[in-house]
Order: sequence, then C-alpha cells, then structure tokens
Amino acid sequence: MDDFLNALGAALLAWQRVENNLFLIFNFLAGPHKKPAVLSAIYYSGVNLMPRLKMVNATADVVLKDNPYLEEWKKLHKKILKRADNRNNLAHFGLVRHKNGEKIKLFLKPSLFNVNADHNLEYDVKQIDKWRLSFIDLSSDLSKFLDNLPANLPKGK
Repeated sequence: MDDFLNALGAALLAWQRVENNLFLIFNFLAGPHKKPAVLSAIYYSGVNLMPRLKMVNATADVVLKDNPYLEEWKKLHKKILKRADNRNNLAHFGLVRHKNGEKIKLFLKPSLFNVNADHNLEYDVKQIDKWRLSFIDLSSDLSKFLDNLPANLPKGK
C-alpha cells in the first residue's frame, strides 16, 4: 500500500510542476500588459486547469501570432490536454483493493456510480509511475519553451 500511495503522491506533485510552468508562461506572455499581481489574480480566478489553459492559449494566439513559437506552443498545448486526462484519473478515480490469498494489490478505477465510465479500466503503481514521468517530461518541455521565448516579443494587437 505504501508503494501505491507514494506513487500517487509523487505523480500529483509532478503535475503541480506542469501547472506552475503554465502560469509562468502566461505571466511571461501577458506580463508586458499587466502587473504581476493582476496577472496572478486573473490566472488563478480559473477554478481548474481548463479555463487556465484556455487563457494561456488565447494569450499565446495573440502574442505569438506570426511567430514560430506559436507552432511550438500548439504542440505543447496538445500534450497538456493529453496528460490532463491522466492527471484527472489520479485525482478522481477511486482506490480499489484486490486480494488474492495474502497478497493485496491496489488499483485506481472509475467510480462504480459513474454509469458512463469504462469499469474495465484499472491503473496500478507501474501506470501511475509512467504518468508521473510523463508529467515531469511535460514540465521540462514547458520550462524549456519558456526559457527559449525571446524577451522582446511583440505586445500583440
């Protein structure tokens, strides 16, 4: 059980790095237009990832228009959306125990009460750790993208 819970916690913490980098990108892109405290208030008024991601994407569309960095951002945007599904599984699926003799295995599964869910899905420690590594990879990609953005981007129209 400890291995499972450690993997789950580590994966969720790795996702936090993704969201932190997303804010830093938003802050950089919109920064010339607003004070940092205002940008933070705007960004964090979004309750979860999707409105925040839409905000960053819309800002990138304006600030990076006719700039090769926009294409790179679009690829990262798709990668974020793909990884967000895995993050949602971590946060919203339930813990299920399978006992086989003395051996107990833990899995994440969709809620039994969710009639729309695929109840054949089961995610074990190995899968959760793969997600964690993919979140770290995504966070690194976002950080590199931010580091490579030129300081003198046009201010948009």
